[in-house]
Amino acid sequence: MSGLFKSTFAALIFSLSLFSFASFAHAQTVPGITDPITFQVVPNYPQPNETIYITAQSFSTDLDKAVFKWLINGKVYAQGVGLKKISLPSGKPGTLTTLAVEVSTSDFGVIRESLTFRPAEVTLVWQSDTYVPPFYKGKGLHAFNGQFKVTAIPEFLDSTGKRINPKDLIYTWKKNGDVDGDASGFGKDFFVTSQTSYLRDGEDISVNVSSPKDDLTGSAAVTVSPAVPEVVFYEDSPLYGIVYEKALQDRYNLTSDEITLRAELFNVSTPDPLASNITYDWTLNDATVSDFKNQNEITLRKTSQQGGQSNLGLTIQNLQKVLQGGQAAITILQ
Repeated sequence: MSGLFKSTFAALIFSLSLFSFASFAHAQTVPGITDPITFQVVPNYPQPNETIYITAQSFSTDLDKAVFKWLINGKVYAQGVGLKKISLPSGKPGTLTTLAVEVSTSDFGVIRESLTFRPAEVTLVWQSDTYVPPFYKGKGLHAFNGQFKVTAIPEFLDSTGKRINPKDLIYTWKKNGDVDGDASGFGKDFFVTSQTSYLRDGEDISVNVSSPKDDLTGSAAVTVSPAVPEVVFYEDSPLYGIVYEKALQDRYNLTSDEITLRAELFNVSTPDPLASNITYDWTLNDATVSDFKNQNEITLRKTSQQGGQSNLGLTIQNLQKVLQGGQAAITILQ
Protein backbone atom coordinates (compact mmCIF):
# COMPACT_ATOMS: atom_id res chain seq x y z
CA MET A 1 0.00 0.00 0.00
CA SER A 2 1.20 3.48 -0.79
CA GLY A 3 1.26 6.01 2.01
CA LEU A 4 -0.30 9.43 2.34
CA PHE A 5 1.56 11.97 0.25
CA LYS A 6 2.36 13.81 3.48
CA SER A 7 3.63 10.66 5.22
CA THR A 8 6.68 8.47 4.96
CA PHE A 9 4.72 6.06 2.79
CA ALA A 10 4.84 8.73 0.09
CA ALA A 11 2.18 9.13 -2.56
CA LEU A 12 2.94 8.58 -6.00
CA ILE A 13 4.51 12.11 -6.56
CA PHE A 14 6.03 13.17 -9.85
CA SER A 15 7.69 16.62 -10.61
CA LEU A 16 9.32 18.30 -13.59
CA SER A 17 10.85 21.76 -13.78
CA LEU A 18 11.05 24.00 -16.80
CA PHE A 19 13.17 26.97 -17.66
CA SER A 20 12.15 30.39 -18.84
CA PHE A 21 14.07 30.65 -22.10
CA ALA A 22 14.88 34.07 -23.45
CA SER A 23 17.00 33.26 -26.48
CA PHE A 24 18.94 30.50 -28.18
CA ALA A 25 15.83 30.83 -30.28
CA HIS A 26 17.46 29.00 -33.16
CA ALA A 27 18.19 25.83 -31.19
CA GLN A 28 15.50 23.89 -33.02
CA THR A 29 16.47 24.91 -36.55
CA VAL A 30 18.45 22.74 -38.95
CA PRO A 31 22.21 23.43 -38.59
CA GLY A 32 23.67 25.13 -41.63
CA ILE A 33 20.29 25.97 -43.23
CA THR A 34 19.05 29.06 -41.39
CA ASP A 35 21.92 29.62 -38.94
CA PRO A 36 25.61 28.75 -39.11
CA ILE A 37 25.56 27.51 -35.50
CA THR A 38 22.75 26.02 -33.40
CA PHE A 39 22.76 24.97 -29.77
CA GLN A 40 21.29 21.88 -28.14
CA VAL A 41 20.24 21.98 -24.47
CA VAL A 42 19.91 18.66 -22.58
CA PRO A 43 17.69 18.01 -20.77
CA ASN A 44 15.09 20.16 -22.44
CA TYR A 45 13.40 20.85 -19.13
CA PRO A 46 15.94 20.54 -16.31
CA GLN A 47 14.99 20.53 -12.66
CA PRO A 48 16.48 22.93 -10.11
CA ASN A 49 20.05 22.07 -9.12
CA GLU A 50 20.38 19.74 -12.10
CA THR A 51 23.30 19.64 -14.53
CA ILE A 52 22.61 21.15 -17.96
CA TYR A 53 24.60 20.08 -21.02
CA ILE A 54 24.89 22.54 -23.94
CA THR A 55 26.38 21.57 -27.29
CA ALA A 56 27.13 23.79 -30.31
CA GLN A 57 26.43 22.25 -33.74
CA SER A 58 27.18 23.38 -37.30
CA PHE A 59 27.28 22.06 -40.84
CA SER A 60 28.61 25.39 -42.15
CA THR A 61 31.86 25.88 -40.27
CA ASP A 62 34.44 23.76 -38.50
CA LEU A 63 33.68 24.20 -34.79
CA ASP A 64 36.73 22.15 -33.81
CA LYS A 65 38.85 25.08 -35.00
CA ALA A 66 36.59 27.82 -33.64
CA VAL A 67 37.40 29.70 -30.44
CA PHE A 68 34.64 29.55 -27.82
CA LYS A 69 34.12 31.85 -24.88
CA TRP A 70 31.29 30.92 -22.50
CA LEU A 71 30.10 33.47 -19.93
CA ILE A 72 27.70 33.12 -17.00
CA ASN A 73 26.17 36.36 -15.74
CA GLY A 74 28.86 38.29 -17.55
CA LYS A 75 31.84 36.36 -16.14
CA VAL A 76 33.97 33.98 -18.19
CA TYR A 77 32.96 30.42 -17.34
CA ALA A 78 35.02 28.47 -19.88
CA GLN A 79 36.95 29.21 -23.06
CA GLY A 80 39.15 27.45 -25.58
CA VAL A 81 39.56 26.18 -29.13
CA GLY A 82 36.90 23.63 -30.09
CA LEU A 83 35.17 23.97 -26.72
CA LYS A 84 31.74 23.29 -28.19
CA LYS A 85 30.37 21.36 -25.18
CA ILE A 86 29.92 22.64 -21.64
CA SER A 87 27.89 21.73 -18.56
CA LEU A 88 26.61 23.95 -15.78
CA PRO A 89 24.26 23.72 -12.79
CA SER A 90 20.71 24.95 -13.26
CA GLY A 91 20.58 26.71 -9.89
CA LYS A 92 17.91 26.98 -7.23
CA PRO A 93 14.22 27.63 -8.04
CA GLY A 94 13.78 31.25 -9.07
CA THR A 95 17.50 31.88 -9.60
CA LEU A 96 18.06 33.93 -12.75
CA THR A 97 21.07 32.88 -14.83
CA THR A 98 22.27 34.32 -18.11
CA LEU A 99 24.53 32.21 -20.30
CA ALA A 100 26.27 33.89 -23.23
CA VAL A 101 28.65 32.47 -25.83
CA GLU A 102 31.01 34.07 -28.32
CA VAL A 103 32.25 31.86 -31.14
CA SER A 104 35.10 33.12 -33.36
CA THR A 105 34.93 31.30 -36.70
CA SER A 106 36.99 31.54 -39.87
CA ASP A 107 33.90 31.59 -42.09
CA PHE A 108 31.46 33.91 -40.31
CA GLY A 109 33.54 35.93 -37.91
CA VAL A 110 32.30 36.24 -34.32
CA ILE A 111 28.86 34.75 -33.58
CA ARG A 112 27.13 35.66 -30.34
CA GLU A 113 24.13 34.01 -28.66
CA SER A 114 22.67 34.12 -25.18
CA LEU A 115 20.25 32.19 -23.00
CA THR A 116 18.54 33.22 -19.78
CA PHE A 117 16.73 30.81 -17.52
CA ARG A 118 15.03 30.68 -14.14
CA PRO A 119 14.05 27.25 -12.80
CA ALA A 120 10.40 26.78 -11.86
CA GLU A 121 9.29 23.58 -10.17
CA VAL A 122 5.90 21.87 -10.30
CA THR A 123 4.92 18.84 -8.22
CA LEU A 124 1.80 16.72 -8.68
CA VAL A 125 0.08 14.77 -5.92
CA TRP A 126 -3.07 12.71 -6.31
CA GLN A 127 -5.75 11.36 -4.01
CA SER A 128 -8.46 8.82 -4.78
CA ASP A 129 -12.03 8.46 -3.52
CA THR A 130 -11.34 5.03 -2.01
CA TYR A 131 -11.83 4.00 1.61
CA VAL A 132 -9.05 3.02 4.00
CA PRO A 133 -9.44 1.90 7.65
CA PRO A 134 -8.97 4.30 10.56
CA PHE A 135 -5.36 4.98 11.60
CA TYR A 136 -4.05 3.49 8.36
CA LYS A 137 -0.83 5.35 7.53
CA GLY A 138 -1.16 4.82 3.81
CA LYS A 139 -3.63 6.25 1.36
CA GLY A 140 -6.34 4.66 -0.72
CA LEU A 141 -5.16 3.69 -4.18
CA HIS A 142 -7.07 4.52 -7.34
CA ALA A 143 -9.87 2.03 -7.99
CA PHE A 144 -11.16 0.74 -11.32
CA ASN A 145 -13.61 3.35 -12.64
CA GLY A 146 -13.02 5.33 -9.47
CA GLN A 147 -12.62 9.07 -9.16
CA PHE A 148 -9.38 10.79 -8.21
CA LYS A 149 -8.07 14.31 -7.71
CA VAL A 150 -4.69 15.60 -8.89
CA THR A 151 -3.31 18.77 -7.30
CA ALA A 152 -0.48 20.87 -8.72
CA ILE A 153 1.98 22.41 -6.27
CA PRO A 154 4.06 25.00 -8.17
CA GLU A 155 7.19 26.51 -6.69
CA PHE A 156 7.40 29.72 -8.70
CA LEU A 157 9.54 32.61 -7.46
CA ASP A 158 9.33 36.13 -8.85
CA SER A 159 12.33 38.36 -9.61
CA THR A 160 12.53 39.41 -5.95
CA GLY A 161 12.64 35.80 -4.74
CA LYS A 162 9.09 35.85 -3.36
CA ARG A 163 6.93 32.78 -3.92
CA ILE A 164 4.11 33.46 -6.35
CA ASN A 165 0.64 32.58 -5.05
CA PRO A 166 -0.47 29.36 -6.83
CA LYS A 167 -3.91 30.91 -7.34
CA ASP A 168 -2.27 33.66 -9.44
CA LEU A 169 -0.98 31.18 -12.04
CA ILE A 170 -2.53 29.74 -15.19
CA TYR A 171 -3.04 25.96 -15.41
CA THR A 172 -3.56 23.89 -18.53
CA TRP A 173 -4.59 20.33 -17.71
CA LYS A 174 -4.36 17.38 -20.09
CA LYS A 175 -5.75 13.90 -19.75
CA ASN A 176 -4.26 11.22 -21.99
CA GLY A 177 -2.84 13.97 -24.19
CA ASP A 178 -6.07 15.95 -24.63
CA VAL A 179 -6.56 19.40 -23.11
CA ASP A 180 -9.49 19.68 -20.71
CA GLY A 181 -10.65 23.22 -21.29
CA ASP A 182 -13.24 23.25 -18.52
CA ALA A 183 -10.67 22.20 -15.91
CA SER A 184 -8.01 24.62 -17.16
CA GLY A 185 -7.62 28.29 -16.46
CA PHE A 186 -6.52 30.95 -14.02
CA GLY A 187 -6.01 29.63 -10.48
CA LYS A 188 -7.28 26.10 -11.30
CA ASP A 189 -4.58 24.17 -9.47
CA PHE A 190 -6.44 20.86 -9.21
CA PHE A 191 -8.02 18.38 -11.61
CA VAL A 192 -10.77 15.88 -10.78
CA THR A 193 -11.47 12.97 -13.10
CA SER A 194 -12.14 9.24 -13.24
CA GLN A 195 -11.07 6.24 -15.27
CA THR A 196 -12.41 6.48 -18.81
CA SER A 197 -10.64 3.65 -20.64
CA TYR A 198 -10.04 0.05 -19.65
CA LEU A 199 -7.55 -0.38 -22.50
CA ARG A 200 -4.92 1.81 -20.84
CA ASP A 201 -2.56 0.94 -18.01
CA GLY A 202 -3.59 4.17 -16.32
CA GLU A 203 -4.76 7.71 -16.87
CA ASP A 204 -1.97 10.07 -17.98
CA ILE A 205 -2.47 13.45 -16.33
CA SER A 206 -0.25 16.43 -17.09
CA VAL A 207 -0.33 20.13 -16.36
CA ASN A 208 1.39 23.19 -17.75
CA VAL A 209 1.67 26.06 -15.28
CA SER A 210 2.60 29.55 -16.40
CA SER A 211 3.08 33.04 -15.05
CA PRO A 212 3.18 35.32 -18.11
CA LYS A 213 3.94 38.35 -15.96
CA ASP A 214 7.13 36.73 -14.66
CA ASP A 215 7.95 34.83 -17.88
CA LEU A 216 7.88 31.48 -16.07
CA THR A 217 6.57 28.13 -17.25
CA GLY A 218 6.59 24.75 -15.54
CA SER A 219 4.99 21.40 -16.14
CA ALA A 220 4.59 17.99 -14.58
CA ALA A 221 2.98 14.67 -15.41
CA VAL A 222 1.79 11.57 -13.60
CA THR A 223 0.14 8.29 -14.55
CA VAL A 224 -2.56 7.15 -12.13
CA SER A 225 -3.13 3.40 -12.47
CA PRO A 226 -5.97 1.43 -10.88
CA ALA A 227 -5.24 -1.12 -8.15
CA VAL A 228 -7.06 -4.37 -7.44
CA PRO A 229 -9.47 -4.12 -4.46
CA GLU A 230 -8.39 -5.94 -1.32
CA VAL A 231 -10.13 -7.37 1.74
CA VAL A 232 -8.09 -7.76 4.93
CA PHE A 233 -9.12 -9.43 8.20
CA TYR A 234 -8.32 -8.02 11.64
CA GLU A 235 -9.20 -9.26 15.12
CA ASP A 236 -11.74 -7.23 17.07
CA SER A 237 -10.55 -7.88 20.60
CA PRO A 238 -12.89 -7.24 23.57
CA LEU A 239 -9.88 -5.94 25.48
CA TYR A 240 -7.88 -3.98 22.88
CA GLY A 241 -10.47 -3.19 20.23
CA ILE A 242 -9.66 -3.74 16.57
CA VAL A 243 -6.02 -4.79 16.32
CA TYR A 244 -5.19 -2.81 13.17
CA GLU A 245 -1.45 -3.17 13.68
CA LYS A 246 -1.62 -6.91 12.87
CA ALA A 247 -3.47 -8.14 9.80
CA LEU A 248 -4.53 -11.79 9.97
CA GLN A 249 -2.97 -14.14 7.45
CA ASP A 250 -4.28 -17.34 5.85
CA ARG A 251 -4.57 -19.28 9.13
CA TYR A 252 -5.59 -18.33 12.66
CA ASN A 253 -5.38 -20.43 15.84
CA LEU A 254 -8.50 -19.95 17.93
CA THR A 255 -7.15 -20.10 21.48
CA SER A 256 -10.22 -18.62 23.21
CA ASP A 257 -13.85 -19.69 23.06
CA GLU A 258 -14.72 -17.18 20.36
CA ILE A 259 -13.28 -14.53 18.06
CA THR A 260 -14.74 -11.56 16.23
CA LEU A 261 -13.18 -10.73 12.87
CA ARG A 262 -13.41 -7.33 11.17
CA ALA A 263 -13.16 -7.18 7.36
CA GLU A 264 -11.70 -3.96 5.99
CA LEU A 265 -11.80 -2.69 2.42
CA PHE A 266 -8.97 -1.26 0.39
CA ASN A 267 -9.25 0.30 -3.08
CA VAL A 268 -13.06 0.49 -3.18
CA SER A 269 -14.80 3.79 -3.92
CA THR A 270 -16.88 4.57 -0.87
CA PRO A 271 -16.72 6.97 2.09
CA ASP A 272 -18.44 4.37 4.29
CA PRO A 273 -17.64 0.63 4.29
CA LEU A 274 -21.24 -0.09 5.38
CA ALA A 275 -22.87 2.03 2.66
CA SER A 276 -25.91 0.45 1.04
CA ASN A 277 -24.06 -0.12 -2.23
CA ILE A 278 -21.36 -2.28 -0.54
CA THR A 279 -22.41 -5.91 -0.03
CA TYR A 280 -20.78 -8.51 2.23
CA ASP A 281 -21.38 -12.22 1.61
CA TRP A 282 -19.86 -14.54 4.24
CA THR A 283 -19.41 -18.27 3.84
CA LEU A 284 -18.34 -20.90 6.38
CA ASN A 285 -17.18 -24.19 4.89
CA ASP A 286 -18.78 -23.06 1.61
CA ALA A 287 -22.19 -22.49 3.23
CA THR A 288 -23.73 -18.99 3.33
CA VAL A 289 -23.76 -17.32 6.74
CA SER A 290 -26.98 -15.34 6.36
CA ASP A 291 -26.97 -13.88 9.89
CA PHE A 292 -23.94 -11.75 9.01
CA LYS A 293 -24.89 -10.72 5.48
CA ASN A 294 -23.91 -7.10 4.69
CA GLN A 295 -22.01 -6.81 7.95
CA ASN A 296 -18.27 -6.19 8.11
CA GLU A 297 -17.79 -8.24 11.29
CA ILE A 298 -18.44 -11.87 12.12
CA THR A 299 -18.16 -13.78 15.41
CA LEU A 300 -17.03 -17.40 15.48
CA ARG A 301 -17.25 -19.77 18.48
CA LYS A 302 -15.65 -23.08 19.25
CA THR A 303 -17.98 -25.98 18.49
CA SER A 304 -15.81 -28.77 19.80
CA GLN A 305 -12.99 -29.33 22.29
CA GLN A 306 -11.48 -31.99 20.03
CA GLY A 307 -10.03 -29.54 17.53
CA GLY A 308 -10.61 -29.19 13.81
CA GLN A 309 -10.74 -26.37 11.34
CA SER A 310 -13.25 -24.15 9.53
CA ASN A 311 -12.83 -22.26 6.28
CA LEU A 312 -14.20 -18.73 6.37
CA GLY A 313 -14.70 -16.77 3.16
CA LEU A 314 -15.95 -13.31 2.28
CA THR A 315 -16.92 -11.62 -0.99
CA ILE A 316 -17.37 -7.86 -1.11
CA GLN A 317 -18.90 -5.99 -4.04
CA ASN A 318 -19.57 -2.35 -4.90
CA LEU A 319 -22.96 -2.52 -6.61
CA GLN A 320 -22.42 0.83 -8.31
CA LYS A 321 -19.09 -0.14 -9.90
CA VAL A 322 -18.95 -3.66 -11.25
CA LEU A 323 -15.14 -3.91 -11.29
CA GLN A 324 -14.81 -2.99 -7.63
CA GLY A 325 -15.06 -6.23 -5.74
CA GLY A 326 -12.79 -8.44 -3.70
CA GLN A 327 -12.53 -11.75 -1.90
CA ALA A 328 -10.69 -13.06 1.13
CA ALA A 329 -10.48 -16.36 2.98
CA ILE A 330 -8.99 -17.58 6.24
CA THR A 331 -8.76 -20.96 7.94
CA ILE A 332 -9.73 -21.00 11.62
CA LEU A 333 -7.96 -23.74 13.59
CA GLN A 334 -9.65 -24.89 16.82
